[in-house]
This record gives sequence, C-alpha cells and structure tokens, in this order.
Amino acid sequence: MAERRPAVAGMFYTADPGRLRREVESYLSAAGPVSDEGVTGIVSPHAGYVYSGRIAGAAFASAPADIQTVLVVAPCHRFPVAGASVYGGEAYRTPLGAARVNRTIVARLAELGFGYEPRAHSMEHAEEVQIPFVQVRWPFAMIVPILQGSVSASFSRSLASSLVTACEGQGRMLFVASSDLSHYHPIETAKQLDGRFGEAFATGDPSAIEGLLTRGRAEACGAGPVMTLLAWAAESGPFEAGITAYDTSAAASGDESAVVGYMAGCTRRLAS
Repeated sequence: MAERRPAVAGMFYTADPGRLRREVESYLSAAGPVSDEGVTGIVSPHAGYVYSGRIAGAAFASAPADIQTVLVVAPCHRFPVAGASVYGGEAYRTPLGAARVNRTIVARLAELGFGYEPRAHSMEHAEEVQIPFVQVRWPFAMIVPILQGSVSASFSRSLASSLVTACEGQGRMLFVASSDLSHYHPIETAKQLDGRFGEAFATGDPSAIEGLLTRGRAEACGAGPVMTLLAWAAESGPFEAGITAYDTSAAASGDESAVVGYMAGCTRRLAS
C-alpha cells in the first residue's frame, strides 16, 4: 500500500505515539465541550505543537463528532505547485498509524483535472501536522490531503466548486484550511495584521482576504486554503465565519520581538 511516511515527526511534534496521543487529547480537551453541529470547516495553524497546538486543538474541537472524511488543504512551503496537488497514495502515516485516503474523492478530482505532485507532499509540514488531530478526533475518518499553490479568490472559488462536486455522496465532510498568520513582527504589529485578517475572514468573502494581501495589510501563508474554505462554505448556502481562538508564538517562547500569529476559525451553516 502506497503511504506517505512522516517527515516532521520528532521536529514539529513528538514521534512517540503514546505521548503524541496524550498531547493532542490535551489540546482538544483544553478547548472544552464546544463541538458545533453546524461547523463545515475550520482554520488550523501548522507550527510546532509547542507553539500552536492549543490553537489547533480549539479549531478541531469546534467541529462535529460524526465526520467521515476530512479535506486537509494546505499551502506549499517546500516545492511549488501550480493550482493544486491532490495526494495520490492510499494512506498517510503518522506515529499514530495510517490515515486512509478517500480514493473515491481523489479519483473524481483527477477526472476534474487535478494532478498529484509527489515532491510537494513528501516533506510538507503544513498538511502533516493536521493529520494527528484528525486521527485522535475521528479515528475512522478518511482524509484527502491537498496542497494549494495558487493564491487568488478566483482560483479558490474554482477549487471549492470542484471539491463540492467530488465530495457528493461521500458522507459528512469537514474542510481543514491549514494556515499561520503574520510572521516575525513585533507582537503589537502582528496583532494589528492578524486582526485585519480575522475581520476579513469574518466577512465570509474570499475577495476581502485577497484585497488585504494585495495591499500588504495582512499576512497568512495559507491564505489560499482559507479563501477556498470560505468559497466551500458558500457553496452550501448561507453561512457565518468567525474566530474561535487566537495567540502568537510569544505565549510559548516569551519573545515578543518577532512573533508568528495563530488563528483558529470556523465556518458554520446558517438555518435557511
């Protein structure tokens, strides 16, 4: 069985299975009983767990308990991708075991023109660090790891439409947009930049995020996946987007001179 092996275990998170499970469980339980049946997608950070694990836990804890397939859409840090690359293997392994890939959705996306660039996925931490949270929160869920290279509202709307088509009839879905926010600014500057991004996210409009990025008034390495999340949510009708939790790397490091921002967000269906 073709598997993607762990690339950043022992660096971004512990490689010890027992310790990893306990840590992820602690991040989830720290968020409290906040599961919301209306949540269709989340924004989760992708730094080392010591820095962003608590915020990621808040994001994953907000989602419904009966998820069957998780779309993990992340940016590319290691190898460039034009458009999007859909992981083509059978499973994605972490120290907690192998997460099965939903091959039906992958095949449908291939029919819609989305290919697989193995070099992009082989070392990408932004998708890998999300998988242990999926495995602990929904042990029997399948996954679809996707790396999004194109960052524009128009591409995100196109990708979201294709995902909705590919996911038809595949049960309860959750969209995970993997993103950190501003990088290496003094903490007050970071909070201003990240605050603007959060406000744009809350409008539910991918173009609001694109406009901020174009003007240099916000930063997010996973802006593409976040815009796709908003477009995905809009495909299902009226929704709202909001911030679940926010913090910076200074909470762990104590260094406020050059921080990274982390946001947990979610999209939630509104009653029609």
